[in-house]
Amino acid sequence: VRGTDVHNQASSCYLSSQNPHGELKSPYPMDRTLDHLIADKISHRTPIRSLELNCNSFKDLKESIYLDNISWYGPEHVATSMKDPRQVYRRLFKTRNSDKEITDLVLEDAANFRVNLSNQDRHKLDEYLESVREIEKQIERLNQYYATHERTALEEPGEGPMTRGEYIRLMGQLMVVAFQSNLTHVATFMLAPERWGSPQTYHELKFTKSHHGLTHGQSNEGVKKFLVQVDHFYVSLFAEVLEQMDAIREGEGTLLDHSIVTLGSGLGDGEHHTMNELPIIMAGSAGGRLKMGHIHNCRHDTPLANLWLLQAQLMGAGLTKFADSSGPLDELLV
Repeated sequence: VRGTDVHNQASSCYLSSQNPHGELKSPYPMDRTLDHLIADKISHRTPIRSLELNCNSFKDLKESIYLDNISWYGPEHVATSMKDPRQVYRRLFKTRNSDKEITDLVLEDAANFRVNLSNQDRHKLDEYLESVREIEKQIERLNQYYATHERTALEEPGEGPMTRGEYIRLMGQLMVVAFQSNLTHVATFMLAPERWGSPQTYHELKFTKSHHGLTHGQSNEGVKKFLVQVDHFYVSLFAEVLEQMDAIREGEGTLLDHSIVTLGSGLGDGEHHTMNELPIIMAGSAGGRLKMGHIHNCRHDTPLANLWLLQAQLMGAGLTKFADSSGPLDELLV
């Protein structure tokens, strides 16, 4: 549903499907996103509750936080994503007692000045402390996990420069290894910010273009040629992730067979900012429960929340309703 700003909403509300005319106190109609609703129910299985990854390499953060995050604990409470492959590697595969000591100090200092805060500031502090405590619990779970499991043979990423494709490919590889190692069962992966005026260097394509700008020139054949190349570039990288997962044996099948991996966008047409006919690719059959290998055109005005509800149910989240859903998208089931 169109809200205050189509770009901000297309990203920050993508995984929550909230109505812009609801009662939530936020510039955009946000709520707890699908990934965290699922993690609430299944995170006890893994050392890491969920992974939030982002391949936005821009340094000029001139746009709002809503354009650069799809994972939210709740309204105005962003699940901060990791953009540095080295940070991701260290979060997954390196644990030290000093990390625990740092979180203990943060929690202790916060408790000392909490009494002097207003109710609103206390609420924001509590949200922050919730994130710190989750890191603390994650460190403890990882220490326990690595007491009985071998660490990955994957080498820690270096500090050298990477092309756009190498960067995304490495982040994707880290996500796959996290799934393969059973470190987490839930991850979000943002390929690029929702709207960005700055040109991006696509080394593999040998040009520098603004992806956002290209989408506004689709009627021009010259511009459309570049846009098609960028789209193909991103979808090819998505396919590589699927190929990696499909090459990993797991039970009677592969890691991909036992997963749900979704690629999508909060806008159907970037030039006209339409929010219907959204392009969604879903791979992995959730253990043979989903139909694969076909194009499904949903009925007119089918809420995106219907798809999220189906995925939440397949993941064992136990939801019967999600945002404005009218029911799970059962026609995708075998």
